[in-house]
Amino acid sequence: MNRRFADDLSTDLARGHVLEWAELYALDAISAEERRQLDGYLEDAEPAVGATFADRVRTCRETVTASYATVQAKPPADLLERIMARLPEAEAPSGASVRTLPVVAGTDSPADVRTGGAADAAADPSGQDELAQRRSARTSMSSRASRWVVAAAAAVVIAVGGVTIAQNLQQSTVQQQVLQASDVRTEQLSLEAGGTADLAVSGEEDAAVVTLSGVPAPAEGFVYQMWRIPADGAAPVSEGTMSGEDVAGTKVTELPGISGFSAIAITVEPEGGSATPTLPIVAQIPLGA
Repeated sequence: MNRRFADDLSTDLARGHVLEWAELYALDAISAEERRQLDGYLEDAEPAVGATFADRVRTCRETVTASYATVQAKPPADLLERIMARLPEAEAPSGASVRTLPVVAGTDSPADVRTGGAADAAADPSGQDELAQRRSARTSMSSRASRWVVAAAAAVVIAVGGVTIAQNLQQSTVQQQVLQASDVRTEQLSLEAGGTADLAVSGEEDAAVVTLSGVPAPAEGFVYQMWRIPADGAAPVSEGTMSGEDVAGTKVTELPGISGFSAIAITVEPEGGSATPTLPIVAQIPLGA
């Protein structure tokens, strides 16, 4: 995960960092204009990028929902403090002093932030300027710091549910590595069985990602099975099976270590899969250029 956001969304999009905004999009932690920019960018982006973005948004929302629904224990008492301590500090305006605010007796809120309270402000008009400066400082927290606050809040939510979103987001998946590789090649293929397969492949990462969309469910009692086809003519290597539920919507398969393989094939097999492919092959996706 990219831990540094640019000062504006346009810069991140120009750098190809659209995926880094998926969790902010999922948590509705962006402005209406930023949402319009992201939607417009994704409409013109490669299908595989859009599918990855949608998958990250869905995963984030499902994780947050599940965490709220399965709270069984309180998080560590100092969890929020530990997270907040790692956030970047907002800079105070030039010439402004930082002071600790007392708590008014009988309340849980800090005392009037103006020096000396309202009476002093009335006596000293410059106090109004200082008050305005402080309000401006509070509302001018950098976008990067604001996004870190959102990420921190999400981390607290997931930690309560027993899963840390920070750990999930820090993991650089094969899919992310391929899509962000300098030599990534993408292609969309129509499948004879119906639907499409979006291929993203990178020799630099020695990996590929196959995204199936709109593929009809196999007949009852059967599953799809994916195979790696060795370039040297050796026996195909199974990548596992996919039920009708698995291929409903979008199915993403990450394929690390593709050197030595020429294609990916999909066959229809009895439930549980087969040791060798059953002909005919319903889809063949070449890995070469």
